[in-house]
Amino acid sequence: MKNKAIYNDAPSYCGYYFDLIASHDLLLEFEKSRVLTLDVFSMVSPEQENYSYQTDKWTIKEVLRHIIDMERIFAYRAFRFSRFDPTELSGVEENDYIDNAKQTEILLSDLVEEFLVVRNATTWIYKNIGNEMLDFKGTANKQNYTARTLGFAMIGHNIHHCNIIKTKYLGLIKKKNG
Repeated sequence: MKNKAIYNDAPSYCGYYFDLIASHDLLLEFEKSRVLTLDVFSMVSPEQENYSYQTDKWTIKEVLRHIIDMERIFAYRAFRFSRFDPTELSGVEENDYIDNAKQTEILLSDLVEEFLVVRNATTWIYKNIGNEMLDFKGTANKQNYTARTLGFAMIGHNIHHCNIIKTKYLGLIKKKNG
């Protein structure tokens, strides 16, 4: 995606995520990344759910938990900004969220269902806001965003982690077993 306004309305780290997105159609891209996520996580067997390719990296289930958690947080921020709320929002520490989530007892299939519920709610937020609401600038974690840039950041973040699952987790698992 090469829309300079999107890149200019978000912190520089978002550029990487924006580059992973094919079009400027938020709703279409939410749906495409939903399908991608379902496809990727459907390739994971129950024996692989707690696999991590390196000791200091998250397990497959923790990666999906992270995708869900960050979508919830970014969607909340987008909702607040779309309502022209100027309140500065705090940042989060993603590793603390994962450490405190205790994912080992949760089935991957349950996380996939939770992802679908969260994605459905996120999509409804974006279905019901217009351009002026999408473009209100707010501050989160001491950085400026709009609801529009947060939407694209969520999508790119989702794609990024699905790509990691495919290459670093499933690719290595197949090599080990193959």
